[in-house]
Amino acid sequence: MMQKHGYRRIGWAAGAAFVLAAFAATLGSVAAQNENKALSQQAEKTQTKVVLLGTGTPRPFPDRSGPATAIVVGQRAYLVDFGPGVVRRASAAAAQGTPQLESTNLKVAFLTHLHSDHTTGYPDLILTPWVMGRTELDVFGPEGLEEMTKHVLEAWQRDIEIRTQGLEQRHALVVRAHDVKPGVVYKDERVTVTAFRVAHGQWPEAFGYRFDTPGKSIVISGDTSPSEEIVAHCQPCDVLIHEAKYHTSTSELAEIANRAKPGILVVYHTSGKGPNGPIPDEQLLREIQRTYHGKVVIGHDLEVY
Repeated sequence: MMQKHGYRRIGWAAGAAFVLAAFAATLGSVAAQNENKALSQQAEKTQTKVVLLGTGTPRPFPDRSGPATAIVVGQRAYLVDFGPGVVRRASAAAAQGTPQLESTNLKVAFLTHLHSDHTTGYPDLILTPWVMGRTELDVFGPEGLEEMTKHVLEAWQRDIEIRTQGLEQRHALVVRAHDVKPGVVYKDERVTVTAFRVAHGQWPEAFGYRFDTPGKSIVISGDTSPSEEIVAHCQPCDVLIHEAKYHTSTSELAEIANRAKPGILVVYHTSGKGPNGPIPDEQLLREIQRTYHGKVVIGHDLEVY
């Protein structure tokens, strides 16, 4: 009998030890899952990149291509604007470590407004990646984009016919242009893109865009005078990319940044010319930092944030 009770005590002890071990394993599993989730979120955040393909203005400074910005999320690339030199700048970025910007990967683009310095790279964006093997392109923007696309395709109709029906036997050129209204204009499993109106001279529609990825929020102003929409869509945001000088002065931009509080303010599309060429970066920074003390940089072509 004593031996039987001993076996029971041993059994209870073994059972308790098993329960404790299982509980500890569960806690360990939960902790591991939480750690893996945190690592995954951090990885997703670090794999979202902003690449400045073009930071220029209508003035043809040789070191600044026309306005174009790439948001790279994982293996996908999304363009905002397509100023002069957009495809070659994208190829340069690919050669410098962002292969997602190879020309054949340029499949989704957004347009802030129809001004020529933001759109003269459009035939290049349509045709060059297609010649290199891209199969389709989707472009989203304000009213007038669909009409512009139609005219670009008509202008290059002879080229398209020769390439598809001649010796090259290239696949059909597929371009889907979408005139959109403010709101969510695009969404996939990696990004949600929201368009919002900004004030830009006499243009009836000009947009800024907000990109929400798994780890970052990025707001691009486009060309705009000071706008409440910018502040509203960057509360909070990790990156605010905003023009300076011509439509929004440096002091006005500092006020916007103080209210929006971005993680980093990237200044692009800087206009204005001093006696010796473009206004120096140091001057722009001094003017902004008189009243704004957050992180701010003057952007240049091919920089990555």
